[in-house]
Amino acid sequence: MRIPISYPIRSDAPGWPGNEIFEIEHVRSMAKGDVNNSCIFRMHEHYGTHMDAPFHFNNNGPKMAELPFDWFFSDKPLLLDIPKGSCETLDPEDFEPYAEQIAQADFLLIRTGFQRFRDTDPKKYQMESPAISPAGCEYLVKTFGGTLKIVGFDTQSLGNASDKTGAGIEAHRWMLGGYTEHFITVIEDADLQDVPADKPLLAAAAIPLRMIGTDSSPVTAWVEV
Repeated sequence: MRIPISYPIRSDAPGWPGNEIFEIEHVRSMAKGDVNNSCIFRMHEHYGTHMDAPFHFNNNGPKMAELPFDWFFSDKPLLLDIPKGSCETLDPEDFEPYAEQIAQADFLLIRTGFQRFRDTDPKKYQMESPAISPAGCEYLVKTFGGTLKIVGFDTQSLGNASDKTGAGIEAHRWMLGGYTEHFITVIEDADLQDVPADKPLLAAAAIPLRMIGTDSSPVTAWVEV
């Protein structure tokens, strides 16, 4: 059974503060006498469930369409439940108890439980989401870089929108290969609520729009149980 872990794109979803949202313009309508229905859409590349390619924070890293196509498929996914509250961080000590499991994975999903606020309190989800600290990102890249390809989580971003210290910038630089030879791409704003904790994940995939020149893309993503 395949379970989607990417949200349908809609115009009222919370996004990173200041970024454009999803807009759709219906340019033809059969109801109005046109021969077909068609539309134009506009959205920020970092809106909804999306993947950050290394170029997002690493000027020497590959852009989205430059990643090998096999990158987006996994036969060794892993889900970790690590509950976190408002503005809390995921640090090395949160990952160390699972080191043996992570070492066997190529696609890591982290469920903090914070996605429960995405619809019930979107402002809280937008501004208070847990984040992976720079130290947590450094640990993941240095310890598992080279085997772990993708990390996804049920929070707004790798960083926290309310943070003014630059921690989110440093976290992205670590994860996306700014300081090491390895990088791990990031899936932000994933929908993990329906992924069972009591069943092994057999496979996973996160398929981007392969647009030339972009540093990110929305993804259609799923896990198989």
